[in-house]
Amino acid sequence: MKYKIKQAWKSIKIYTSLPHIWVFGIILILSIIACICSVIYMKTNTFLSSIFANIFAGLVTGVVISLISTIKSITLYRTVCLIEWLTSLQKDLLEYIEMYQKMILKNQSDFVDEEVFYNHIYDTLCCGNNINVKISQGRFDYSLPFNSYKYIKDKLEYDAENCSEKNEKLRDKILILDLNNITSNELRELFKDMDKELTCLNHKVLRYITQLEARKRAINVSIM
Repeated sequence: MKYKIKQAWKSIKIYTSLPHIWVFGIILILSIIACICSVIYMKTNTFLSSIFANIFAGLVTGVVISLISTIKSITLYRTVCLIEWLTSLQKDLLEYIEMYQKMILKNQSDFVDEEVFYNHIYDTLCCGNNINVKISQGRFDYSLPFNSYKYIKDKLEYDAENCSEKNEKLRDKILILDLNNITSNELRELFKDMDKELTCLNHKVLRYITQLEARKRAINVSIM
């Protein structure tokens, strides 16, 4: 419950920083004041009451237009933030894929020595797991208008915390890894689950970025 309250407060702080929210709030307050004044002068001064009623009617139109504009701005802001964050995530995924391919396609003899080869294997594990950390920790980033962990889990069907637990088991295996006669197929089998999940996530992220870009263009056109 406490976490949900923090998330709600985080969203409020982010969205209230948008200028459209303030414009909408000001117009709404002015329309309420005009309505109250119209009611107050209804019996004592019908002329003033009529003037405030006309002002109220005009402001109601402004409230509706401002509300539509505000909703569009919030949607656009959230969409842009998602695109930027997912693009950053995709760069991390590409970094992992590059390290994985280098590990699989190159033999141990291609590295300077056994220690360098082992470090590369371990770094590949860390690179993959850092993606899970980024997704999980993003929920505590108060500059993001969304919960990154929940969003990725719900929209892209990727559970970062569950994958991190699997990676802990992989880490234990790598710590006792014997590099003397290890083959590319054995490394591929060792990283099978991690690579399958991250490669699949990369494809989903790319596809989703394309969808969000289309949504952003549609919002921009409708705003214009």
